Amino acid sequence: MPAPDSIGGPISSEPPLVDALRSKGLDVVAETYVYGDKLTPTPFFQRVKRVLRTAFRFRKLVREHRPSVIFLNSAFDKKTILRDSASLFLMGLKDSKVFIKLHGSMAEDFESAGFPFRQLIGYLQKKVDAFGYHTREELEAFARLGFDRKKFFPVRNAVTIHDDLPADHERPRKEADEIFDLLFAARFVPTKGLLPTILACEELRKRGVRFRLKCVGDGETSQEAKDAVGRLALGRVVTFTGQLPEADVTTELLNADIFVFPTSHPEGFPNALFKAVATGLPVVTTNIRAAADYLSDPQNCLYCTTDPANIADRI
Repeated sequence: MPAPDSIGGPISSEPPLVDALRSKGLDVVAETYVYGDKLTPTPFFQRVKRVLRTAFRFRKLVREHRPSVIFLNSAFDKKTILRDSASLFLMGLKDSKVFIKLHGSMAEDFESAGFPFRQLIGYLQKKVDAFGYHTREELEAFARLGFDRKKFFPVRNAVTIHDDLPADHERPRKEADEIFDLLFAARFVPTKGLLPTILACEELRKRGVRFRLKCVGDGETSQEAKDAVGRLALGRVVTFTGQLPEADVTTELLNADIFVFPTSHPEGFPNALFKAVATGLPVVTTNIRAAADYLSDPQNCLYCTTDPANIADRI
């Protein structure tokens, strides 16, 4: 399981999965694995020490419980390849099957990887019995790396926002000259599209569109985004909430008019996007990964590029 203080989709999607497994009568032991982004990055040596400590703790648990299946939430990038290889080696697995659910992956980046990473990837190919993947784009990238397609199973994240929707929930229509409330909710990293969204707001203002943008989240590009808002004099229409509890994010989704998510991130199954869909919120997003697999323009969304003028067009 992700750490309780992690941010992003897994911490909201995986607890319902554990509850569902237990409801089927399965004996499930849930433990925190070293997974999940946090607001403050973990220093390298502290990260290494934490991985080793977790691996030996898991080794003890595996010997105690002798599980049929070990289910790990992970990704596929340099950090997680190193971590998962070391962890599986130190756990000393014998009889347990290993299933890794990939919350996003960058397999395409390793097609010309150097010798060390080729060896580690080969080790994972042998040790992992099955992978859960989110999108066809990811599956094809793993196939090009030589992974056995038979080991890959399509999975989705649990989206439970419908449990929190009011029984009489209905989105009111607005006239074109009213003020539209835009919502961006994600980790503030360069590839999630916050800065292009803010630049699109400058374009909207030039076109005379009446709007407000609320930015929910936090991360490494937070200051850059706030500086852009100040430089463009958008402070009256663009606000930042910081990281919010899931219940408050749900409230923001219910109150917004348009969800804006021009991501270029190697997404798996972005929960905020599909929560927006589940609340009936109009969506402007890029035609990649899960959005490309599960949504269609114009039935469920309007696709945009990462160009601010194009994002403004779609809004």
